[in-house]
Amino acid sequence: MRKSLISNVILIIQRFSEAARPSPTKSNVPFWRTADIIKWMHTSDDMQLLQEYASGRSEAAFNALVSRHINLVYSAALRSVNNPSQAEEITQSVFVTLARKARALGRGTVLSGWLYQTARLTASNFIRTEMRRLHREQQAHIQSTMNEPEPEAWTRVGPLLDEAMAQLNEKDRNAIVLRFFEGKPLKEVGDALGASEDAAKMRVNRALDKLREFFLRRGITMPAGALAAAIADNSIQAAPAGLAAAVAASAVQSSAFTVSTLTLVKGAISMISSTKIGVALGVCAAAVIVALQYQQLSTQKQIVQQLEAKVAQLAPQAQKNQALQAQIEKLQEQNAAYAKTAEDMKRDVAKARAHASDALAAKTAAVAKAAGKKGSALSEMFKDPDMVAAMIEQQGSMLKMQYAPLVKQLNLSPDQADTFFKLLIDRTSQGMEALQSGKFGADVGKPADAELQSLLGDAGMTQYKTFTEGLADQTMLSLYKNNFTDNPLSDAQQQQLLQAMKTARQNNTMDPSQINPSDLQAMMSKQMQLQEQANQSVLEQAASFLSPDQLQTLGTSQSNMLGMQKFGMTMAQKMFTNAPAGP
Repeated sequence: MRKSLISNVILIIQRFSEAARPSPTKSNVPFWRTADIIKWMHTSDDMQLLQEYASGRSEAAFNALVSRHINLVYSAALRSVNNPSQAEEITQSVFVTLARKARALGRGTVLSGWLYQTARLTASNFIRTEMRRLHREQQAHIQSTMNEPEPEAWTRVGPLLDEAMAQLNEKDRNAIVLRFFEGKPLKEVGDALGASEDAAKMRVNRALDKLREFFLRRGITMPAGALAAAIADNSIQAAPAGLAAAVAASAVQSSAFTVSTLTLVKGAISMISSTKIGVALGVCAAAVIVALQYQQLSTQKQIVQQLEAKVAQLAPQAQKNQALQAQIEKLQEQNAAYAKTAEDMKRDVAKARAHASDALAAKTAAVAKAAGKKGSALSEMFKDPDMVAAMIEQQGSMLKMQYAPLVKQLNLSPDQADTFFKLLIDRTSQGMEALQSGKFGADVGKPADAELQSLLGDAGMTQYKTFTEGLADQTMLSLYKNNFTDNPLSDAQQQQLLQAMKTARQNNTMDPSQINPSDLQAMMSKQMQLQEQANQSVLEQAASFLSPDQLQTLGTSQSNMLGMQKFGMTMAQKMFTNAPAGP
């Protein structure tokens, strides 16, 4: 049937060409001259060939393009529909679409990437059309076969590859197509993308990481090298012999189009023009493919009989599983009860914290108003036992939340954890009292540090210091992450950003000799200057691993956080002194 279809298409094109050629001198020259195709394939790049066709309707140039990219398009179509005959029709439609849009494609277009994307969209449209003709059937007697051997890499990756590719942006997708689908060297990939070889390498590696993360979310764990090898070795399948000639002929002669081909072309052009095609289309295509496969399996009596026999063999095991399921359901009910209790406790704690915070704020305002010229508001607070107790409770809640991961990491007992948090509160209180009294120095907090050393031991104290050093950066990162809703940070990007913040903080730390509690305004101004320098350093480092949109979000987050810090320092200055706060 395939050979008959191709033969009919070629015959129609031949007759149309003889009747439609404008120049008598060219009427006897076949449009598929091998010599012209070979010449163009070896001397012209894709866009030169496309321009030749668009400006002069050069059939030889178009045939060269088809011969060059037929395997790429056919393979993408075959993966989507899993039917050679349908894949041929989709391939033909893709090149018809290319012929129609030849004039509209800009010089900077990566043609192989454009053809791959068009093939995927055309196949998706084809599947959706086919599904409208199928009756809805919901039953499927399919059960996983136990103890199956681990499938090969491509067996796991292949069915999901095009869905994964749909998640990439255009440049990343073009990089994968050029590098692994077409096997081009990095230099040629960079030339096609308008970038250097190093930039192309970075682009390819990042795109490969995104694909690996996609498969990981679907339970497929695979090193980047293995994934690259699987794609490079299996993504391109040879198209059937004669398909290139048939496709090229039908693409440049509209009289050869079948009704189904015209429908596919119309749908493909419409989908390419849409700006909202993305993840939803890839998911829809995958779901439709699964539905088609289920439809085919449900009609095969032999497979159904084998599955029923397997179910009969597993019946005894199923009875045992019912008892286990009952136990699981009971545990789930208990867990739900525990979760509700925990949630109630969480709400009670939140209410208590809010009450303490409101009480602290009211007391602070009252003390600050009454302080007048007697001294700083903070000094007046420390004279009020209720205020001190409220401050300690507030500080304790914050410290418990911040250091909870370390307590778990150190595997402290409940009594040890209580002692640990008490020492942290004591250490913080000592620092505040010293700063308020103007006696802040290197020996502040040493008594608490000695007790911590005794409680945690050498190894535990080392973990405590390391955790404390990174606490500010980790807290800042958590605040930043809330602003990346449109362009979320990957786990790798979060770790890189955390390291950049740590490096910037270490390089912009205030010299101990500059700490002068008697001149808080100067000390705070210096601290803000160092923070601005650190922010700039983080932005410069982040430019190498964040996208432009993510980098802009980071800069905005830094500016907002810096404004909050300045406001906080202004309030602190008012608390520590009775002099007017600086700007």
